[in-house]
Amino acid sequence: MRFKAISILCLLFLIVSCGKSTEVTIVDDSSGMLPSDKAGDATKRAEVQDDFTNLKIGELNSIQTLDPLFATTSSEFRINALIYDGLTQIDSNGDVKPAIAKKWTITRDSLRYTFTLRDNLFYHDDSRFTSGIGRLVTPEDIVLNFERMASILVPDNAADMFKSVKGFNAYHTEQTFIKIPANRTIKSIEGIYSSNDSTLVIQLAKKDSELLEKLAHPWASVYPKESIPNNNNPITDPIGTGSYYLAQKKNNLLILASNDEYFQDQKVPTRLDITHGKTETELYQDFTNGNLDALVELGPNTIQEVTDTTGSGDLKFETSFSLYDPTVNNEINFYYNQASGNTSLFSYLVSQNNDFLSFEKTLGSVEIKNKRPFSDSLRKQTAYISYTGNPAEVFLIDAIAEKLSGTGATIVLNSSYAITDDISFSTIRFPGAQKTVSWKMPVLVLTQPNVSGTTISKYPWNISFDGVTINESN
Repeated sequence: MRFKAISILCLLFLIVSCGKSTEVTIVDDSSGMLPSDKAGDATKRAEVQDDFTNLKIGELNSIQTLDPLFATTSSEFRINALIYDGLTQIDSNGDVKPAIAKKWTITRDSLRYTFTLRDNLFYHDDSRFTSGIGRLVTPEDIVLNFERMASILVPDNAADMFKSVKGFNAYHTEQTFIKIPANRTIKSIEGIYSSNDSTLVIQLAKKDSELLEKLAHPWASVYPKESIPNNNNPITDPIGTGSYYLAQKKNNLLILASNDEYFQDQKVPTRLDITHGKTETELYQDFTNGNLDALVELGPNTIQEVTDTTGSGDLKFETSFSLYDPTVNNEINFYYNQASGNTSLFSYLVSQNNDFLSFEKTLGSVEIKNKRPFSDSLRKQTAYISYTGNPAEVFLIDAIAEKLSGTGATIVLNSSYAITDDISFSTIRFPGAQKTVSWKMPVLVLTQPNVSGTTISKYPWNISFDGVTINESN
């Protein structure tokens, strides 16, 4: 039987001051995994647990993908972060810690990172594996994951994050512009390779002080090739190593079950019921009716409803729920499309002060980018804005549209997410985008009075249910 890892986190700062060694050990969590008897695990998930707990949460945005490379919203990132792990992780203090990698070394020039993977670390059990049970995680999986990041078949978000890796840009460029695979001459990413069955090397072309943190991002999740559809479509049935695995999905409900073989000790709810795809108002009603235990990342209208002018929980609700503020922001951006040629509208926006939208303090701060003076006329100008279903993005667009309409400009919300030449603005980042308005919206969590322990640290996606308690007596 495969046992849980005994997590003993040891920070070893070894400063090599003599000899010919060129490497410095940065961190080591060598607890590994105890020997496994995988055959005994096949029916374990069907067993009834004496300490069964079920946490029902609501997510602000629709969860349209369980493929890490296609995730774009905090809601999608959070779900992926529960199902998958990266080489590293961000702890509750915001520090980088070992995850799939139990230790790593960095050369003195900070250009080569050598990761040693945990021993006997298995993916979630799945029928797509030959044995029907989870196979070992290998360095080759991670090499494949990076090559898929650079593929023309996926968004460029992850590829943009790892441009510092040696050979990554060349591989990505060829994948993008050489449409016929047989004509491609670059067969691999030069700076990512495996030196043995437990070691992965990442060689950089230029220093990247944030590399270890980037490897913890959901875009850098580790998954097996068996989970990638044969038609190269996005992953729909995920296989990861995370603290939860996907048990069921239907309509606007995802059900995750806890991974009892997780490599770190954890005390998490046995089951997570995640409601998504509803309006902000519907989610809040579900919560107030007691159908949800928690709302993760409140929408702007809900924030205004439950907080006072200082951003604290409104006293009239103090016996009805608990408001948790992790002091983490979700950045909502408004981009200008230069190809639209709508320079007058762009110039008008970047000539404004940071308070021109008059957002309440409880909604966070707004910053105008690319500041410059404005002297044109906006009358008879038309702004086409690409579609979005994100409630926070809609809130920002509505506020900006109201200001632009007051100048005589016409605002049209396009019916598509696509950025074409006639689109003036979008809340979706795209090639050549100019960030115009940036809104740092606080991420707040609303829980029922009998629920406690949910934490978010440093990033909106870095959520933990480890230590959550549900007091049934309340």
